[in-house]
Amino acid sequence: MKKIVFGLSLLSVLLSCNSQDSKEDYKGTWVEVQKRGNEFLIIDCGYKGEDIKIINDSIFENGIMESTKEKIDHTKEDETGVSLFIDKTEKSYYKFLFVDKEKGLAKCEIKYNDLPIIVRYYVNELSADKIKKIKDTNDDCISSDDVGDSVNDSITLTDGNVLLVEDDNCISLQDKKENLIFERCFDNCNVKINHIKTKGLPLTIISGQNSIDVEFYKKGEDWVSNSVTYFKSLPTGEEKNTKQIEVSLKEFNFDSVIEQFGDNEK
Repeated sequence: MKKIVFGLSLLSVLLSCNSQDSKEDYKGTWVEVQKRGNEFLIIDCGYKGEDIKIINDSIFENGIMESTKEKIDHTKEDETGVSLFIDKTEKSYYKFLFVDKEKGLAKCEIKYNDLPIIVRYYVNELSADKIKKIKDTNDDCISSDDVGDSVNDSITLTDGNVLLVEDDNCISLQDKKENLIFERCFDNCNVKINHIKTKGLPLTIISGQNSIDVEFYKKGEDWVSNSVTYFKSLPTGEEKNTKQIEVSLKEFNFDSVIEQFGDNEK
């Protein structure tokens, strides 16, 4: 009997050790911190800083001037941390490794395709009060002079036209000679391109923690979609719902679209 009890106790310890760092530990909201020597600080710039929110199979990265949403394709766990891959080729990922689990501090490596790895540090939102907060400095905060028109992303469509996202909330479509075909800015929304082979306009339109995947095709003087997928963030996870409804790009309004899903709240 003593041997059985000892064996069960040992198994319990091993399971506990193996589960210390798991992908479940990295769910929730992470607030960016700055590393100064051996100290980690939250910089108060007078505006909302950058954070990452992980809900089930989605990653929301909310920057100062842009926001993105990524779908987690699969995860891997080893001694180097927990890797959340956003593609099947494992060229793009978010890798988390706790540097001080008691304080909720983690190192995050962000990699997109062949671009260099970005290293940042975050604290779990629930542990943010354990981190020292200091007022802004010129080096760590941005001013209005830093903000200008910028191209966030682009894709060449199968018909040769080029779709661009500018300033996170505006899209423009150009032909092969860079002549403007169409442009549109979205109020209170961010826009992201879905990189797939198509002659349509494959977009993710983000409002708060909710988003819509929609692909528009040319119809007369407008661009229209007959299918919309709505991703709604809930306390229990993310809810996905697809409906066959007609949506105009020229007349697109996020609130009006989600009302057709029976949702009157963002």
